[in-house]
Amino acid sequence: MIDLYTAPTPDGWKVSIALEELRLPYIVHPVDACSDPQLAPDFLRIRPCGCVPAIVDRTAGDHAVIESRAILLYLADKTGRLMPRDEAGRARVEQWLATDFANPVSGGVSALTRRVTSDPAGNGGASRSELRALFARLDAQLQADEYLAGDFSIADIAQWACVRMHAWSGIDMTPYRALARWIERISAREACRRGVSVPRPFEPAEQVYRVKSILLR
Repeated sequence: MIDLYTAPTPDGWKVSIALEELRLPYIVHPVDACSDPQLAPDFLRIRPCGCVPAIVDRTAGDHAVIESRAILLYLADKTGRLMPRDEAGRARVEQWLATDFANPVSGGVSALTRRVTSDPAGNGGASRSELRALFARLDAQLQADEYLAGDFSIADIAQWACVRMHAWSGIDMTPYRALARWIERISAREACRRGVSVPRPFEPAEQVYRVKSILLR
């Protein structure tokens, strides 16, 4: 069993999507992003700054992992899935993870689109340009393959959790046809759809998510 401390944000969704795709049972502990006044001391020992996501792997001696990129890599290595076994394949996945987390979009497309909508004449214009540059790079890669690094991987999860929110930016997606098809392709995956519904509104802590029972929600 894995304890997942999360919030309905792109970084949080990256982890819940991976857990769903890997069919790992987990317990959800909803946290109000970085400002929950009710944060338990136990969680603050895991993540002193109080930000999510974070996991505690109860099957591995209560091993705690923080930061969505580190969690994605940990889960992929733990299961041997969503990450190629060969060095070249792993490098391809990691470079797209790096693109996601090094880019200002890494906190979610919402981070840039908030600047776009609140300051269209200033930082908003620069943010929209950054988004277009990222979309163009993703689109170019996806013209040659269905997924970013060959097969579906944690790279697709990390990028999709952010890019799926592109509508907030007001950017016309017509030029990015391969990217738009990829968004639809990932959106059609049952596990991805379940992952972005975690945590559900007013969801009680300690609710157990198991592969079989989750389909009943």
